Amino acid sequence: MSYRIVLAASFRGCIKRLEKRFRHVKDDVHTAIVQLLQNPAQGVLIPRDFGVRKLRVRNTDLPKGKSGGYRLLYYVEMQPVPTIYLLLLYAKSDRDDVTLRELRQLIDEMMNESAAR
Repeated sequence: MSYRIVLAASFRGCIKRLEKRFRHVKDDVHTAIVQLLQNPAQGVLIPRDFGVRKLRVRNTDLPKGKSGGYRLLYYVEMQPVPTIYLLLLYAKSDRDDVTLRELRQLIDEMMNESAAR
C-alpha cells in the first residue's frame, strides 16, 4: 500500500530547531520515514485512544543508538487516502514523554491543517 507523508507545522519546527544541534537530523528522519512506509504500525501506540504512535529513531550524531536518539510521534489515517502524519520530533535527552494535553494539541493542529487543505 502506498502512503502519503504529511509534515505537521509542529514537526517542521522541531526539525528546524534540532538541525542547529544535529547536522544529520534530516537524514535520520528520512531513514525513519522509509521504515514507516514499509510498516506504519511499527511504533508503540501511545495509550488514551488518540491513535498516536511513538517511534524511536537513531541519532547518527550521537553514539547512543535508538535509546538515546529521537522520538518521532506520528498518526496514521487510512481514509480517504492512506496518510502518515508526522506530528513531533524531539531528542530523548531534551525531554521525557509528551503530556496528554500536548498530544491533544498536536491532534487538533493536525486536524486543523488537514481541513485547511
